[in-house]
Amino acid sequence: MKKLFLLSVMVLSSFCFSQVFAQKSSKLFSFGFGFEGGPVMGNAEFKESFSSEFGMSLRFSLKAGPGFATFSPGALVVIPKKVSEEDIKLGSRIPLRAGYKYIFARNFFVMGEAGYAAYTFYSADTGSETQEVNKEKSGGFTYAPSAGVNLGKFEAGIRYEVTTLKELDSKVSMLGLRVGFNF
Repeated sequence: MKKLFLLSVMVLSSFCFSQVFAQKSSKLFSFGFGFEGGPVMGNAEFKESFSSEFGMSLRFSLKAGPGFATFSPGALVVIPKKVSEEDIKLGSRIPLRAGYKYIFARNFFVMGEAGYAAYTFYSADTGSETQEVNKEKSGGFTYAPSAGVNLGKFEAGIRYEVTTLKELDSKVSMLGLRVGFNF
């Protein structure tokens, strides 16, 4: 994990010296997509079953003041630590976030987003003769501060996202890396 983190920091640092400009301040609207993922953090009970999340997100940006107002829907798979026939576990998360992306020092940005995330968890019902799949849904308020770098159409950022699940009375968080492309 430390090697992956150090490699990520080195790659992002090398991009800092690029002469490519980030989202142009004259551009009114941009659209992008990205791949994101990272380890699950927070709730100990949740961490016992799930290791990480991975998926894709879209980002719509509209010029507002010195930065951009954003809307970011996505879909991620919550990956279990182990999968067995008796206890198949899998999850999905659908976040809908709105926020503001402030670009400073040419290529760097900070962003704050908030919204709603819906989780769906799947597990096997081992008590019945015909093995059925149980589906449990939960959702709640989510917020995500992030920081990163824009290099023309390429974007990379680190985000800490927390979701408060009402039905499960717990907080689930993820430390994620997002690699995306803007148009």
